[in-house]
Amino acid sequence: MEHRTVVVVGDKFSEFGALDGAITVSKLANMIDGLVPENEMPRHVIFGQGISESWLNYLKNRVATHSLPIQFSGERQISERTGRRFCHKWQRRNVLITDPQHVGPKDYRMLLSVDDDCEIMSDHVSGHHLQGMVLIEAARQAFLAVTERFLLPDTGKYYFAINKFDVTYLKFVFPLPTEIHFELLEADDSRSERLSASAKIAFYQAGERVCEVDVSYMAIVETILSAKEKKLAQGILSQIRSNAMRQSAEGALVA
Repeated sequence: MEHRTVVVVGDKFSEFGALDGAITVSKLANMIDGLVPENEMPRHVIFGQGISESWLNYLKNRVATHSLPIQFSGERQISERTGRRFCHKWQRRNVLITDPQHVGPKDYRMLLSVDDDCEIMSDHVSGHHLQGMVLIEAARQAFLAVTERFLLPDTGKYYFAINKFDVTYLKFVFPLPTEIHFELLEADDSRSERLSASAKIAFYQAGERVCEVDVSYMAIVETILSAKEKKLAQGILSQIRSNAMRQSAEGALVA
């Protein structure tokens, strides 16, 4: 291998992994397992997107077992994925962000962390870039995690409602290390049962802003929102049924 430094990506990013200076995780695993001469292996591996926690552990264990002189970097985006409670996802493979860090009065930072087997990647991957829906879900998880960890009280459970979610794609986003910057623009907790907030979420690759999201949302005490949601659902259901019955009666009269 000509390159001593490569970026490893998940197998679903095979087109990107075929580029000069990149490699897929299964191909790297085969190399580490001795299917190529040691002098052809990379010496520095940078983790891109698509790598699961199990793949990370496998690669590190095999390198240690064979005492190979391979240095890994960027593993924090995989090993520090945030908890299920904060991003509202039960399955670890569907977590798309690391734990947010409070870096300024209203500024928070985290990393994008895409697993090949996450729900959004399950049925559509094409070309060299990340799907736009991946960034949308990552932004959603970002405001949930920041709010759950830093803006809400520890006691009580909250439901979230989105009022606005505007996405602007500035450049193609590739399966490479990606920073997420969360800027809290406004937060109103004057009502004890709810928090209203707005934020700007920006994605960066190689120091360049590649996508930005403007979001406004509410976090409401679960019992209050659940009751209101049920009432609204029952109301619209009754309206739909009434409309259908009326249309059916009118049709019978015409016939």
